[in-house]
Amino acid sequence: MSMDDMERSNNELFVISGGAKTGRTGASGGRSATRQLSKTVSLVNQKAIQWIQSRVEEVFAQVDDSLFTMAEKAHQQDEQDQLFQAIRAIRVEHSNLVDSFCDGVEERFHHPRNDSLGEDAELDLRAAPKGLSLVNNDDLEQQVAIRSMVANVRRDHAEPIAALSLRLDTLMPEKIYDENLPIGPAAICAAFADALNDVEISLRARMTVLKKFELQLANRLGELYEDCNSLLIEQGVLPHIQDPLRERSRQAGGRAPMPGVPTAPVVPPVAGGQSVPGPGAGDMAAAGFAGGMPAGFAGQPGAAGYPGGGSAANYSGGPGLAPAGAGVPAMATPALLQQLGQFQMSIPAQTGATGQLVNVTELLQQSLIQSKQSASLHELDSEVIRLVDMLFSFMLEDRNLAEPIKVQLIRMQLPMLKLSVADKAFFSKGGHPARRLLNELADAAIGWQPGENYLNDPLYREVCTIVEEVLAKYDRDEQIFVRLLESFRQFSARERKRAEVMERRTVDEAQGTARVEASKARVAAVFDALTAERKLPKIVHEWLNRVWSSVLFRACLKDGTDSSAWRQHVLTARDLIWSVVAPMPESSGKMRRLLPVLKKRLEAGAQSLSLSPSDRQRLMGGLDMLYRERQKLGERVESERERRTRERLVQELRREADSVVSIPVEDATTAAVIEEQVPETQVLDESRELPAEQKALPEVEEIQQVVTEAASAKSEDLKPLPNDDNHWQQTYHLKDSWFLLRQAEKLPLRCRLAAIISDLDQFMFVNRQGAKVGVYSRLELAHALRNEELLPLEQGPLFERALEYVVGNCGESKIAISV
Repeated sequence: MSMDDMERSNNELFVISGGAKTGRTGASGGRSATRQLSKTVSLVNQKAIQWIQSRVEEVFAQVDDSLFTMAEKAHQQDEQDQLFQAIRAIRVEHSNLVDSFCDGVEERFHHPRNDSLGEDAELDLRAAPKGLSLVNNDDLEQQVAIRSMVANVRRDHAEPIAALSLRLDTLMPEKIYDENLPIGPAAICAAFADALNDVEISLRARMTVLKKFELQLANRLGELYEDCNSLLIEQGVLPHIQDPLRERSRQAGGRAPMPGVPTAPVVPPVAGGQSVPGPGAGDMAAAGFAGGMPAGFAGQPGAAGYPGGGSAANYSGGPGLAPAGAGVPAMATPALLQQLGQFQMSIPAQTGATGQLVNVTELLQQSLIQSKQSASLHELDSEVIRLVDMLFSFMLEDRNLAEPIKVQLIRMQLPMLKLSVADKAFFSKGGHPARRLLNELADAAIGWQPGENYLNDPLYREVCTIVEEVLAKYDRDEQIFVRLLESFRQFSARERKRAEVMERRTVDEAQGTARVEASKARVAAVFDALTAERKLPKIVHEWLNRVWSSVLFRACLKDGTDSSAWRQHVLTARDLIWSVVAPMPESSGKMRRLLPVLKKRLEAGAQSLSLSPSDRQRLMGGLDMLYRERQKLGERVESERERRTRERLVQELRREADSVVSIPVEDATTAAVIEEQVPETQVLDESRELPAEQKALPEVEEIQQVVTEAASAKSEDLKPLPNDDNHWQQTYHLKDSWFLLRQAEKLPLRCRLAAIISDLDQFMFVNRQGAKVGVYSRLELAHALRNEELLPLEQGPLFERALEYVVGNCGESKIAISV
């Protein structure tokens, strides 16, 4: 580095907080409060940490050898002592350095931040108070080394960094671009510098560590970016993305276009002469997706009027599009509209895999050069071009729509630009027919899935027809949007009606199946509660399993479990079981009152099932025989008890009489033995005659509670989730929502929540045609949301969501915007 560069760095760099201490504290001490990463982002995080740990170990291994060699060659004692002290300090803090470095990288996944030094330093220079002191030379040299390291990595690995930023941007809630990429070169270098700042070593040793870090880790970051991109592609995250940097260099080098990518259109010359090549695939780079702002606009109104973002001071005065403030007359609005109209008529049909934005400023530049004219743009016109570019940049990356539909919708960029140039209040007119038409097209296509022959799909053909008609016929008359909007609404109504018929059949079939399964589960719950731990006669089992299970099943299907018919049938089943387990003869009186009514209800239930008379007679005859046997048993037990009661009375009378007459000793002993044996024998006999102690039958209310909690489908392999889990709570707030279903070894499917089957607490999803694609229990759905098997698609009109993106990224605008 030259002395001039060092002086310029001294003038530009002030004290800049790298977030070392606050960042690491947040990563370790406050780790429990950080936001939980999604499954896919966690996989990227783990791969990055593993790669970094292995590389940083190599760094410290070489640092130890280099410092020892430097210490041996040192000529001064102080210098040698400093180097040996650095060796000891790094060896002692080795594990802490590695952990702190990895924690810093991981913390940036939870809270991405801009670790770039260059632009931030310049901003701090302008905003800093006059008394702010410059950094000392040691810190300045370290910052310069880090900034140079970051610049080299960005230069050498720009393509994988841009692709990785785009992919993580679709997975993380924050806007991800090159500067705040969690594993970007700035983030990794800043995390390592933060960890190294906690070790007290000399500047020479510190610079040696940074040099080894650059050689062994920073220069090899391309491996990490390629691995992470490959991982995300395997997970289905933007697998077909074409890097804008590669496309730009391909066009600049004049190589042949890639197969499947449309070539640049030819635009008629503005004022005679040769034709001007139009926008190609390389214009996607101008969208500036990774940075959140179109490149070439420099974030300032009016800068869009000059390709490359040059300033008025750099303007050479030749023909072309001049920057604002260069003294060149601004192009009148009618002239600009005429130019845009010529561009619009020359846009070819796009058949490539991805949509392409039109670089309007580049087209204007080439058109003016061909006509050997120079002009600038009004500040408001530049602002409109910038806003429309950002709007369609958002639409290009919207995952709600399939790529073939986006290819067509992106072609409406120039008509929308003409509308907004002609009417600067266009962005504040929420009911404008052009906005409503774009929203209707996107809303109808949110569930559209491209098949093998999607070119002949009715919806796709209708969208293509509308876009072609807009491009061909729209000039100044906005009524074309009104007419096309009404035509498309009629088409959508017909398509929706056909889909609703299919969906209704699918839902009815699923609900019918669910009701049958739920009814079976509830009947089984009744019998489980009544027959638990009970041995019943064979004829009773036949009545329950063959007859009364069908009676209960029909009552549950027809009337539900809250009906009086259901409760009456449950009570009949309970009385039937009680009638064969109740103790006799204690229950003889109740049995005499119950049996006539019970037989009548059983007979009516058997008749309702259309059993044959002989079958009914056999079943009822078996019950009658069982009740006669129980009645005879009760009578025998009763007579035996009476006999024993008489015997006990006789023995008591004899004992009273014997107490008066003297009894021989041996006779008294025999009598005592008999007295002792009689109660024991009596107890044993009574124990055999009485039924074994049994569990009480549950009341009808208890059975109803068991029935309410009965579930036929249980996800035994899934871990239960707590009630406060975000994904579990989300299952209670889903209403007619669209999702992207991602399954292993299958293409992603777009599906909609069509019905919540309350009988089984299940969720049924259908495709756009109304056909069923999946049924989930609540727990299965919560786990699918947690594992990103089901990704919710954003709700709301496309144009309004794009405006929200613009409002959040363009800063202040001189154009009125209403979301």
